[in-house]
Amino acid sequence: MGIPAQWLEALDALLQRRTVRWINFGFRELTNFLIPTSCAVCSRADFRLCPECRSEIQKQLFLPPLPDGHHHYVELPLLAQQLPVSSCGIYGKELARSMLAFKNKQRYFLGSVFAPYVAAVINSSCIPQSDAMSTYIVPVPSSLKAVGKRGYSPVATMLERGMNRGLYASHLSIRPVLHYRARHVFAGAQKLKSGSARRSGKEHFVAERADIPGRPVILVDDVLTTGSTLRQAAMACQKAGYSVSVGVVLALTKPPNQEPEQ
Repeated sequence: MGIPAQWLEALDALLQRRTVRWINFGFRELTNFLIPTSCAVCSRADFRLCPECRSEIQKQLFLPPLPDGHHHYVELPLLAQQLPVSSCGIYGKELARSMLAFKNKQRYFLGSVFAPYVAAVINSSCIPQSDAMSTYIVPVPSSLKAVGKRGYSPVATMLERGMNRGLYASHLSIRPVLHYRARHVFAGAQKLKSGSARRSGKEHFVAERADIPGRPVILVDDVLTTGSTLRQAAMACQKAGYSVSVGVVLALTKPPNQEPEQ
């Protein structure tokens, strides 16, 4: 049974009273005094993410169909093939600052801002399979050192936020089958390493054995720079018996000689 219309009108009238507005204002100011809040991108007071920065981030992220510049191919030399990678956005400006805040400044809530875009690209990238061969969404893991510092894994957080909101097709499920090898488990993030160090050829990941040979997987990471992380992740999954169909990242780093999109 619904709430009577006159009750709703009375509630609207009450909320518009100056006294109630002052109480709300006072409560917000007290909260900001006790627990200061600032925009994760521009540091504007009283907002976790101010309307202007939220709008700019939304302008820099895309839903399918993605622009041509948001598609990339990572070479897999040992398999003599390429891994197609789709990107929700180009790394730069407000998007880059919000991603750094999400990863390094404990702005955990930003995972919910990014989640719909990642989910949409994953859904559109998925090749239909039978129920017995449903597709696994595999996050590229963070090292134990990074998780210990942040308290969470950014990629896994984005995916979980999307799954909790029912944004994924029914034949998709998140499976963290990738892990760092023992000798690399406490190493720093790949992003902090030089290009030559990333391309050193050392295997950083190992994957759990596929429950069904040829199980299709979609690899997901936050940023694509040189492609080394996704390359190693794809190779580990292939060795474990999976079929890596595509990679998805939140943002793609453009080469230095290319201008970022406006």
